[in-house]
Amino acid sequence: MINTYTLERYTSKNKKEWDDFALKCMQQHFFFQRDFLEYHKDRFKDYSLIVRDDKSKIVALFPATISAKIITSHAGVTFGGLLYRPRTFVQKVIVILSLIEEYYKLKGVFKLNYKVTPYVYKSEQGEEDVYALFKNDWKLIRRDFSTIININNTVSIDRSRNKNLKIAERGGVEVRESNDLSEFWNLLNINLNKRHTVNPTHSLVELQLLKTLFSKNICLIGGYRNGILLGGALLFITERVCKVQYSVNSEEGRKYKVLDAIFMSIINKNKLDFIDFGHSCENNGSVLNVGLSRFKYQFRGESLVHDFYEKDLRTLP
Repeated sequence: MINTYTLERYTSKNKKEWDDFALKCMQQHFFFQRDFLEYHKDRFKDYSLIVRDDKSKIVALFPATISAKIITSHAGVTFGGLLYRPRTFVQKVIVILSLIEEYYKLKGVFKLNYKVTPYVYKSEQGEEDVYALFKNDWKLIRRDFSTIININNTVSIDRSRNKNLKIAERGGVEVRESNDLSEFWNLLNINLNKRHTVNPTHSLVELQLLKTLFSKNICLIGGYRNGILLGGALLFITERVCKVQYSVNSEEGRKYKVLDAIFMSIINKNKLDFIDFGHSCENNGSVLNVGLSRFKYQFRGESLVHDFYEKDLRTLP
């Protein structure tokens, strides 16, 4: 079976067939389209692979970047790993993963890092790659704790969140979709610098570019009072999931509970299977931000973990 697959490095001439295959994969996200993988190509050196069968048809994709002889799948996206179609048999995934390991080892790579795609971003449970990682002796190195809302969950939202919504409504807070990424990003940047001395992962220029490239998948929800933006949430929208990629509250916004009003609006209008509030961890998952995770939990959140694996290729024969 091993000899029935060939691996090749992705080049720009493969863009259309890559994008076409990615759209049909069990792992579903616009992250995997080449326009997204390459919007920040000045920061990451691409080393993605295409896996073909003996008829030259694509059977899997491996979005990846390389730095200091370490391959990551993919350093420029939240998660990724091996992309394959629904109903792919587990042994096939095990073999392909082994071939990927061998391919990179022959290219002088020291280590592989693998970001598992959480199940909510898959068209089926699809954990063949997770078993393949175990079978191939990969090591779990990080686990982030995230919070999601399942649309079928009938648990009530905590009374404190409903109370804060009423405060926002009495204070004249208006929640609506917005196109002003600049105003939102400036508020986000100020907040992150003040509270954590860091900048947003995406620059304003990058967010504006992504909004242009993926206009149907990126949406900004703002919370306004007297026409002034006091808080907001930037959403990444896929077929099954509404992901809160960024959220921010100004000092004035906290006073009027703007973020509560925004989240309640997102929940009430959501028609997708899941809302993903993102992780509540620091230090590569080793520290749980209890206050943040409790805040998300009170919106009837459930737990979701996001796993990261690595393999030292120098141990291979």
